[in-house]
Amino acid sequence: MEWGLCSRPVPRISLSPTLRPESEERGFCRSKLLVLTLLACVAACAPSRFEVKSIPVEPFDAVIVPGCPSEDDGSPSRCQLGRAGQAAILWRQGWTRNFIVSGSDVHTPYVEAEAIAQAMTLLGVPPQRILLERDALHTDENVYYSLHVAEAAGLRRLAVASFAPVASWMCVLMERWGHECSAIPMDEAALEKFLPPYDAALKALRAHRVPVWEPLDQREARIAKANGYSRPPSWAFYPFYRFLARSHRPIAPEHQVPITWEERLVSSGQTPPATPPSLAAPPVRAP
Repeated sequence: MEWGLCSRPVPRISLSPTLRPESEERGFCRSKLLVLTLLACVAACAPSRFEVKSIPVEPFDAVIVPGCPSEDDGSPSRCQLGRAGQAAILWRQGWTRNFIVSGSDVHTPYVEAEAIAQAMTLLGVPPQRILLERDALHTDENVYYSLHVAEAAGLRRLAVASFAPVASWMCVLMERWGHECSAIPMDEAALEKFLPPYDAALKALRAHRVPVWEPLDQREARIAKANGYSRPPSWAFYPFYRFLARSHRPIAPEHQVPITWEERLVSSGQTPPATPPSLAAPPVRAP
């Protein structure tokens, strides 16, 4: 596993030279990796159609960062460090004007989007440039609900930043739902160089615990009952997404009005951290 393929948090978050999964993680991930391997094989058939490996002349309006769970104590998982670190690198290099961070409190009682946004801010991304999508329980919902956020915010040129095959697959979904997409593959070597100076500060972070947390199966059952419509199970939807994506639409998100991470901090009585002036806006590049 790289910095974010499996959603299961690992017992430690300190950086190491290897990017292999912890042994404790493998049992939990086996079934999920089977599905994702199939998706990666499908997406890898034409990755060049979506992948962008050089900095665009014109920054994207927004880059979507899909979520993954926090550790049990609310500290950022290795997966979250990878997502936040990649976003911070993209910001410093001028890839995008904004980010949409997507993910609800799916496997742990911490909202994934907020946990990653917290780490992104520590790494230098301005909180007012981070839009939160707090409802997605699955990867297809990361895409669909992020499109809702982008539309509401007037953001049109979009990209997805993640593990290369998964980012390409998410772009296929986005394209199926009528929107152009670019995939930005994760640069693991760059992460290994960028993150170590922030290790101690990142370890000290703790995400806000939701007051009432429902396990995923109970939450999905409640949502399906309230809406009269249930999402197809992942094992059925993902392998056949090419046929189902156009007809399947995730249920309406709970949070209809998108907010920034800065606004979320203020609403909870916290003071947004100051961003260094050199990082307050994407760098301007000569044409």
